[in-house]
Amino acid sequence: MSKQSELLMTLAALALVENEGYKIIDVRILGKEIWLNHPANTKELIRFSLGGGFNLPRQEERTAAIRKAIEKIFGERTLMYDVRFDDEDTFYELKEDTVLVGLCPTTEESIFLDRFPQLRAVLKIQDDRPEALEEAQKRLNTQRPLRQQPMKRPRPPKATSIIMIVCIAMFSLTSLVTELGGYDPISSLVLMGAYYKTFILANYEYWRFLTSGLLHMDIFHLMMNMYSLYYLGLFFETKFGPKRMVGILMAGTIVGSMFMFITEGNVVAVGLSGGLFALLGAIVVHLIESGQVNARAVQMQLLQLLIINIFISMMPGIAIMAHVGGFIAGVLIALYFSYKPSWKALKKHVLISTLALMVALVFLIVTDKKHTPYTAGTDYDVVSIAQDLGLGWYAQILSDSLDAYYQKELP
Repeated sequence: MSKQSELLMTLAALALVENEGYKIIDVRILGKEIWLNHPANTKELIRFSLGGGFNLPRQEERTAAIRKAIEKIFGERTLMYDVRFDDEDTFYELKEDTVLVGLCPTTEESIFLDRFPQLRAVLKIQDDRPEALEEAQKRLNTQRPLRQQPMKRPRPPKATSIIMIVCIAMFSLTSLVTELGGYDPISSLVLMGAYYKTFILANYEYWRFLTSGLLHMDIFHLMMNMYSLYYLGLFFETKFGPKRMVGILMAGTIVGSMFMFITEGNVVAVGLSGGLFALLGAIVVHLIESGQVNARAVQMQLLQLLIINIFISMMPGIAIMAHVGGFIAGVLIALYFSYKPSWKALKKHVLISTLALMVALVFLIVTDKKHTPYTAGTDYDVVSIAQDLGLGWYAQILSDSLDAYYQKELP
């Protein structure tokens, strides 16, 4: 195998390590290969090797043994890209949970290159200097982990951690107010910012479309959503950054609440599920865009995830339309920010569809009639709690708004 192929393999690994945040896995065995993974996605492995790397004596058993050892460290099954750098051979083949990829300087189209478009430029590099390979290998060696350092599970990124802390703090504060004051928990949640249609209509509190996502009904509800946020945020924020993760989470929560507004009557709702479904929708788009969805292991994981979330959505007390709205928002945003060249023309249609959806939602909210008011105590319980907590100014505004609202709505 030529030095040029070895140089391209080394430069490709450097591109993923230095620009994409991938880490080298030291397998402690000499060989013309490089193992990589991303700290935020431990379910995926990349193995770079030179031509002939798929058919060396006992190579399949050796690779399987290394892969099994890595999976044991992370405690989960992986999808592996087994990438061979060759002088003139190009191919892409899916074998169960392993994707076999062949790359050479003339490779133009490949699902793997769609996933990592910057490698297209790497394949075009021509450097005949004798020291070029040595220089690249030295740079790559500085990125190798110290042998005494064990591989650890990555910590959640900052934005994900902050959102988790805020949700836990809001749950603790709401529980404290409820227990110390002896108040009804539903009334306490409404005061703290739960989605409540009467207050949105009577006092124009549209901020509840967002703040409801930071509140949770009970400890089980909180832990379930925080568990989902940890894993979805860990993957999404590390790969796409905190701004896009927070933006999609907020957009999903708001759009989910808007869907609930036009489909439900006068209900109280809390939870981050709409935002979580937005992240899920964006991740599904990414898996399709990158070609990972073609792997059987990924397909099975998506199917399991879909079944679990359908089951959760059908449980009593779950606002399924908030899930639907959040998922749609996540898909649209992810499509708009797609990097896939063949999807470029789609972005214009996605933008038009998004604007049309928002106009339709606002129109349906303004003309909505599913809000028959009731005076079962919750409304003025909230006013009373606000008075007790020293929020007299808010209690007065809310009381006046409710009086005017009920005079208008009730015969």
